[in-house]
Amino acid sequence: MNNKADFASMIYIVVFVFVIGISLFMINKLTSEMFTEIKTNIDTNDTNYTAAVSALEQIQFTDNYIWDYAFLGILIGSMFALVLSAYAIRMSPIFYWVYGLLSLIILAVGVILSNTWQELAADPEFAVTLTRFPIMNTVLGSYYPLIIIAITIIAIIVLFGKSSEGGE
Repeated sequence: MNNKADFASMIYIVVFVFVIGISLFMINKLTSEMFTEIKTNIDTNDTNYTAAVSALEQIQFTDNYIWDYAFLGILIGSMFALVLSAYAIRMSPIFYWVYGLLSLIILAVGVILSNTWQELAADPEFAVTLTRFPIMNTVLGSYYPLIIIAITIIAIIVLFGKSSEGGE
């Protein structure tokens, strides 16, 4: 059986979290601009659409901030799935150092993605959108390599710290 897929799943999770973050960020920027345009078209002086404008403002407020917490939930869920995957895989302790060296590739991917996020966040066009995503900016911008190291260490502990059952 090919049970050595935990390394690939870690790279997948690192890239997946980044892609989800960028997607939510860009979708929020697009929907915010769309809501603003709709509000300016509805909010005219000759018509009385105050209920529609207030409902649109409430939807826009909720939409602006809920995706940051959705990203945090996706991050925590992905990391939990990664720990469960590491627990389910039986691997010989001989591969401990090989896995540790391969973890440097995961860290390099995380650093590259974190730098990409920081370049995107430095763009003045995204300054207003970035203020609505403090959790995502903190995770992907400043602490993404540190989070990757912590999850890698936890995965290594879970992967190699369990006893070998069944005479492996």
